[in-house]
Amino acid sequence: MSNRSTAIVGFIANLAPLYSGERHGDLWCARSLHDGTLISPFSPDEDTEDEGWIRVSWQGDPLRRTEVLGADVTTLALERYVRLHCTGADEETIAAELYFMAQHFTFKTGCHAYLPQLKKPAHPAVRAGKRMGEGVMVNLLSKVAGA
Repeated sequence: MSNRSTAIVGFIANLAPLYSGERHGDLWCARSLHDGTLISPFSPDEDTEDEGWIRVSWQGDPLRRTEVLGADVTTLALERYVRLHCTGADEETIAAELYFMAQHFTFKTGCHAYLPQLKKPAHPAVRAGKRMGEGVMVNLLSKVAGA
């Protein structure tokens, strides 16, 4: 049975290359490729209100475990993920991508990332336009290079 906790951990596990998914017993977990921290979901019996609680085993150590709301951990992960993938982009592009990813997180999990200062992009086409521009540039450079 899927719950918010499971959906959150699955979402985090897909934030490559920062995290990787791996199975621990019956649980699908997310492993930080930065420091080995293991993020695992609560079972529906443990999170009876379906609020999205998760377990974080720091550096994978079960003796150093914290139970937190998954949306809080995801907020930090999204910021790092977007900054990594938008290296070299301007702040407007980074904010637009972060907004998109926060919306995607809500769609996939029903939870909300904590980004109180993040505003909807003034121009929704900023994200798509910049991505399309990148594709055109790659194609142009490939032709010039003879690839």
